[in-house]
Amino acid sequence: MSPKRFFLVDGMSHIYRAYYAIRGLGNSRGIPTNAVYGFTSMLRKLVEEQKPDYIGVAFDLEGPTVRHERYGEYKATRKPMPPDLVEQIPYIRRVCEAFHIPVIGFQGYEADDVIGTLARQAAERDLESVIVTSDKDMLQLVSDRVVVFDAMKDRFLGPPEVEEKLGVRPEQVPDLLGLWGDASDNVPGAPGIGEKGARELIRDFGSIENLLRNRDRVKKKAHQASLRDHEEQILMSRELVTIHLDLPIELDLESLALRPPDREAAFALFSELEFKSLMEEFLDEEGARPLAGAWLDASGAGAFLESMRRHRTLFVEQNVAGGATVTAVAVQGGKEDAVLLDLEDPGQAALWRELAETPSTRLVCWDSKPFLSLQEKAGVRPGTPPVDVMLMAFLTSPNSGDYALKRWALDRLHLALGEEKGPRQGSLLPEEPGELAGILCRRLDAVRRLYEALDPELDRLGLRRLYEEIDLPLVPVLVEMERTGIRVDRETLRKMSSEMEQRLSGLTARIHEAAGVEFNINSPKQMGEVLFEKLHLPSLKKTRKTGGYSTDQGVLEELAETYDIPRLILEYRQVSKLKSTYVDAIPVLIHPRTGRVHTSFNQTGAATGRLSSSDPNLQNIPVRTEMGRLIRGAFVAEPGNLLISADYSQVELRVLAHLSGDEVLVSAFRAGEDIHDRTAREVFTAEQLENRAECRRRAKAINFGIVYGQSAFGLAKGLGISREEAQEFIDAYFRRYSGVRAWLDRTVEEAREQGVVRTIYGRIRPVPEMRSKDHNVRNFGERIAVNSPIQGTAADIVKIAMIRVHRALAGRGERVRILLQVHDELVLEAPEAEADEVGRLVRGEMEGAAELAVPLKVDLRAADNWMDMK
Repeated sequence: MSPKRFFLVDGMSHIYRAYYAIRGLGNSRGIPTNAVYGFTSMLRKLVEEQKPDYIGVAFDLEGPTVRHERYGEYKATRKPMPPDLVEQIPYIRRVCEAFHIPVIGFQGYEADDVIGTLARQAAERDLESVIVTSDKDMLQLVSDRVVVFDAMKDRFLGPPEVEEKLGVRPEQVPDLLGLWGDASDNVPGAPGIGEKGARELIRDFGSIENLLRNRDRVKKKAHQASLRDHEEQILMSRELVTIHLDLPIELDLESLALRPPDREAAFALFSELEFKSLMEEFLDEEGARPLAGAWLDASGAGAFLESMRRHRTLFVEQNVAGGATVTAVAVQGGKEDAVLLDLEDPGQAALWRELAETPSTRLVCWDSKPFLSLQEKAGVRPGTPPVDVMLMAFLTSPNSGDYALKRWALDRLHLALGEEKGPRQGSLLPEEPGELAGILCRRLDAVRRLYEALDPELDRLGLRRLYEEIDLPLVPVLVEMERTGIRVDRETLRKMSSEMEQRLSGLTARIHEAAGVEFNINSPKQMGEVLFEKLHLPSLKKTRKTGGYSTDQGVLEELAETYDIPRLILEYRQVSKLKSTYVDAIPVLIHPRTGRVHTSFNQTGAATGRLSSSDPNLQNIPVRTEMGRLIRGAFVAEPGNLLISADYSQVELRVLAHLSGDEVLVSAFRAGEDIHDRTAREVFTAEQLENRAECRRRAKAINFGIVYGQSAFGLAKGLGISREEAQEFIDAYFRRYSGVRAWLDRTVEEAREQGVVRTIYGRIRPVPEMRSKDHNVRNFGERIAVNSPIQGTAADIVKIAMIRVHRALAGRGERVRILLQVHDELVLEAPEAEADEVGRLVRGEMEGAAELAVPLKVDLRAADNWMDMK
């Protein structure tokens, strides 16, 4: 019978490995969670796969140890634990507690000594000890009863593996490290004797004592001298690396026995940390009463209408088949049981239409944009705009990122909705009506409960007006824009694809010729080997995951200043990306019936409130490159129509002028000056201004750099100048625009005190980064604090303008429609004969969208395609 296994986890070793392996992970409140998540994943994998009988985690305790008393410089070269890791240690301890895994430490000694002592005691009780670590000093503990398990490599090391790895037996490891030293712990070892020399000496002489007694027999004179001159230091080094096995602690197997986790504690912890998959796994829903619901039968129509009309507010959830057709709805009035309607039944479909289109009926759904769109396809036009709970979630928690009902039900209600149903073919009834009813009722219950939780939050956070006057009224505008789409000339894109393919072939040949070897240009690994090993270009950085050569955009751009081949590779990547992302992808998205691309607009994609688009993402088509402009040329008006572009001029700088009240900036905009030219005149000397165009270019970079909280480093990189020169420009700017400087300082301080910033219209952006102990994260938080009120206010103004323009065009039917919103630009389509009139109307509505301290200005252009607008 195999002995029971006792797993001893080297806590700090795995915490550090997790910290450096996973970067940039944190929850919405700014708490770093990367080390917690990595450690938790390791621990769960260990328990699930290895199934230990007993388990404990050893931690170092704060304060000096006996090794510091022996050698004052012990670990003196180690940097302090990073502040954002210190912050995670209590959470890691809570993970262990939730999993009922004891955390063990002993004051004055290290975790290694705790592990060594307990492993010895376990061996005396005929247990097999498994030390979970990747530290080489632990290999001295390996014996016939003790193995080391490297969880990262999934490898066990017994005595043969230790000897294969280090070249010495486990009991000789302290001698090996005593000679070799340990730079990470500042253990000096024997100067001049490295890993290879130490291994050979211990293998030949067996131990440090025997080596020192017979040092005259050592072949290398330098090694002889080191052994003679540093005998005391060598012995001390071995003492430092030797693990203590006799700490006064007792092996309490009862407390170390593996037990099931505390699911409630684990769920609470993972909820706080926002570990979504773990939350779902540890959710305990036993005892929760699901919302009941029943399918409406033919005899219950009258009672159903009467019952629902008693409620001013109805909660609704719809079932969609194939992504395009609503087949059923679940409706709940108040907290009554739900009623489900089969919309493939003409009678029930008519009943639903009558209820939904009643003006006094207030529908509440999760995401009203697809709800409205799909209902319109079914011929149903709700009498009032539906309440949108997802928008409430977004406005109250704009940093959450994920606004799927499933996630919010789990986070806020501790309710698991399970996986979404896939597209269903054929009729609804009688196919699994009970299962579908359960899914719809569960989702409907989540919608109601989330509405009840989030609706009061709008008032508490001062967001009611923003929700009711901007974000919610925008939904029907977006629905119409998505339905309308924009026409695409497929032939233009086909020709571009062919030309780009030829260009890529030419670039490939030139790159291979420059490299002197053929390789896969799309393989970063092969490219790194060619650039840095074959051509010996300077390697600027390594990748974090693999430690290989980095060939990212920044590296290649820096190398391209000196070498040709990186410039060619950058050109290749640009052409390849535009071809795959747009030129080849857009034709696939052209609707076969309309001949138009119907992009999707997302209100919850950016924490600042900016809209984003997808399928395709038309906002990221580059406008400053020739290829990007050519791609825009494929977006065309219908024959007899024109595309009209109405683009806010420098709206974010105008918002900055309003927010800061800076006299110079305000007066320049009121006077209608070229703001970049004005900044150039304010910042640069008369001598510098002799090159007016270059000064204006730099002034433009400074203006927008200020908006985005750019540092001197960022400005220097953007302009190709020194950091000192960039700092001089920034200092000169703030000397002339002192009101801007004061507003920036005030805004950062308010963000630090309140943890949140707001737009003019009250949109909030929490800035949890401001509380971080990491200097770089705090700096990032300051940039967010400065940029969000500016960019968010500009986004709000654009939304207001869209609503105003949509209403102003309502009487013109489908002749004139808004097609796209791209950053600060609206793209419309109108009959050529009406284009001038429509342009004037749109300009008036957009320039009147907000009353700022400076006027809003809109530039108009028109053409039969998006590229040629002028």
